[in-house]
Amino acid sequence: MAFRIRVRVRVRVGRGNRVRRCAGPAGLLAVVALGVPVAAVPGPAAASEPCRTGTAGEELPDGAGPHPLIDQLGLRQAWDLSTGAGVTVAVIDSGVDARHPGLADAVARGSEFTTSVTDERGYHHGRPAWQRDCQGHGTAVAGLIAARHTEGERIAGIAPGATVYPVRLAGTGGVGGTSDHMLAAAVDDDAVAAGARIINLSLANAADRKPVREAIARAVGQGVLVVAAAGNEGNANVSTGRMYPAAYDGVLAVGAVDAEGRPLDSSNAGPWVDIAGIGTPMTVLAPGGSGYRQAEGGTSLAAAQVSGAAALVLSRFPGLTARQVAGRLTGSASLLGGGVNDRTGAGLVDPFGALTHLGGAPGTDPVPGRLTVQPLPPQQPLLSATAAGALAVSGVLMLGVLLVLLAAPAVRRAARRGWRPGTAPVPSDPPGPPPGGAAPHPAAARLAWLDGTPPTTGNRRP
Repeated sequence: MAFRIRVRVRVRVGRGNRVRRCAGPAGLLAVVALGVPVAAVPGPAAASEPCRTGTAGEELPDGAGPHPLIDQLGLRQAWDLSTGAGVTVAVIDSGVDARHPGLADAVARGSEFTTSVTDERGYHHGRPAWQRDCQGHGTAVAGLIAARHTEGERIAGIAPGATVYPVRLAGTGGVGGTSDHMLAAAVDDDAVAAGARIINLSLANAADRKPVREAIARAVGQGVLVVAAAGNEGNANVSTGRMYPAAYDGVLAVGAVDAEGRPLDSSNAGPWVDIAGIGTPMTVLAPGGSGYRQAEGGTSLAAAQVSGAAALVLSRFPGLTARQVAGRLTGSASLLGGGVNDRTGAGLVDPFGALTHLGGAPGTDPVPGRLTVQPLPPQQPLLSATAAGALAVSGVLMLGVLLVLLAAPAVRRAARRGWRPGTAPVPSDPPGPPPGGAAPHPAAARLAWLDGTPPTTGNRRP
């Protein structure tokens, strides 16, 4: 017997009270949240129910030093140029706990998509639960993107001035029960409509679903940069199958490496991977208070780093297109493993490099499933050949004038003795043989030019 599942979705956009209703056959999509352990819960928590998943964290120890990402990604130099201010990043995930001090004034009023039915219309009663995060995954991702410096450098987002727009997916069983229509609506009808210029999708699925593919294509077509995790089902020795939405055309797919730049064995690989972030265990924000916890790592956290770097670039260069931002990120990435490869794409994201990179506009259409990687511009000589030649000639002439001026006194003294520089004296009558028959010794003093070869000009990177 064939079953059809009907999904009803409630959406709140921005600060308005508009309600969208989307119904249709779903065919549940097993979207897997990556990188952070997800507690098993029997179903979604209603808006009035407390989260009982044990995700509340602990306080940072007094002796905690700077967060490792600050040095690993060169964030201090990047923050001198940009903090991500004025850029909104949509985080479509398990929700974001906006009450955490590390996200103070960083989270906009978001929305919630859920299959929970509490009345005949399929709508929740009471206040929307977009600020709730019963799994901790979305809060961790949002913190890596835009956490403020409330703990100094012990915790700081990649773009501490950016704004997070949270979209909570709360299907049956959490994010893992989200349908393809819900995810498509979250991308197309909500994140894009809310004005987000970047969408972070730290989730993946091996199935290519048409509603999600079309929603991603519409977002990309409207100039939104979509950043997606490559997934954590990899094998160190082989390329894995495509994972979605990371492998869709125009999406910036993010793999994961360790602190030394070695690809994680678990990070999915393939020609559709564009770039990499750090995917080792690290301290992240925890929901349910002001605490922190240690996340297992993975491509979810790596994708958040790339989204944060993109926010830095867009804040400094708001006129860039999504493809130009992606071009800056890939064109300035630190190459790993000898060049572009299926595990890390263009290499490890370099926020400061992306902010100072001179390229960024793709010159060709992107390869399906991978954004065009922009190489660094060729090194240019400090002076053109024409300028270098002119400089050399000028130097030679100046040197000649200087030598003439220095030699003038000697020439005047020599003139009184009856000789000229560079020539032998010419007597009026041929001289007779000198005493003893010795050959005459001609005066052979000559002025000489120095080597006129222009100095070698060093190359410098623009």
